[in-house]
Amino acid sequence: MFETIQTMVQFIFEYGWLWLPVILAVVFFYSWMYYIQRVWWRGIDWILLEVKPPADIERTPKIAEQIFAGVWGIFGTVSNKYQKYVQGAIQDYFSLEIVGIDGAIHFFFRIPSRYRNLVEAQIYSQYPQTEIRQVDDYVQGVPLDIPNKNWDLWGAKLKLTKNEVYPIRTYMQQTDIIMRPTVPQFIDPLSGLMENLSKLQPGEQLWLQILMRPIQDDWVEKSAGEIKRIIEAASARMVKAAGPEGNKSSAEGISSGEKELIRGIEEKASKKAWQCKLQFAYLGRKDIFSMANVSALMGFFNQFAAVNSNNLKPDSHSTTKAFYLFAKQRKAYKQRKLFKVMKERSFWEKGYILNIEELASLFHFPSITVKAPMTPWLETRKGGPPIDLPT
Repeated sequence: MFETIQTMVQFIFEYGWLWLPVILAVVFFYSWMYYIQRVWWRGIDWILLEVKPPADIERTPKIAEQIFAGVWGIFGTVSNKYQKYVQGAIQDYFSLEIVGIDGAIHFFFRIPSRYRNLVEAQIYSQYPQTEIRQVDDYVQGVPLDIPNKNWDLWGAKLKLTKNEVYPIRTYMQQTDIIMRPTVPQFIDPLSGLMENLSKLQPGEQLWLQILMRPIQDDWVEKSAGEIKRIIEAASARMVKAAGPEGNKSSAEGISSGEKELIRGIEEKASKKAWQCKLQFAYLGRKDIFSMANVSALMGFFNQFAAVNSNNLKPDSHSTTKAFYLFAKQRKAYKQRKLFKVMKERSFWEKGYILNIEELASLFHFPSITVKAPMTPWLETRKGGPPIDLPT
């Protein structure tokens, strides 16, 4: 054993001239990319647009799908290797945000300023009576050193529970056919969230951010591969059950649940998609801080849980809780880390794939069925978008 270790050490030192330059080159490359990408990112001129929709939206979030399909055109902001490896250019992305502040509800689009005309045109095309204005960033309205002796925070990033090719439950499955069996009524998934945000007290805030980056259509190859895996597994199961005398097609061995899964994967792959990251934080003064508000938000996400398909749940690595050794210090560190990430809206992770139907389910403007008193509707009907809006 000792001789083996001695030989390995000798090899490392004798042939260092061979492997050391390779390791140093790799370290330099990743360090260089880390540096120049962050320089590029910090040079982006970000703006925050607040959107106030009309109060008489009778259509489903289908129209929000059209907005996300329209702005998908920002894909391809890194067009050559010089931009990527010398300038540090990264694919542009947006942040969709639903925010409750002291009981008032806000809908925000955080975007690079050069896309303002594009985003406004897409919103106006689907919601003509909407009001859009640039506002100051709400994250500056709370103490910068949270958590502190007066303020507390609880939050997390969310992850998918299964392979990203599996869809979450969307607004298309949320209808009420019990009271009106002949005319299914759309149940707006935002209803409960709007009600809870309306009940926040002065000194309470809840931030929900959906960071979204357009992705090429070649991701659908992963969907085809997963469908193939399901079919092959069903075929193997069928052969095992039938024995050597069995002579059935693989299609006969697929259960109704597996057929439903395949249909869901195919439907998800049929629409444009984005790489996404969802994160949230509940902030409040310690004298009124209530974890019930976090539970209410998790109830919102549970609406999109498809038991046999996919679901969104907090990532344990980012959740702002800690136990056992140095629990208080570790919790404070995780709180400050998440607080910083949410203030900056950084998106260095790969993210996970959500198509425009899934995005529209999570973020759209409330329909007329939402009765929460503080929903940010326009009080008067406007005349439409400006006539000089660039197209």
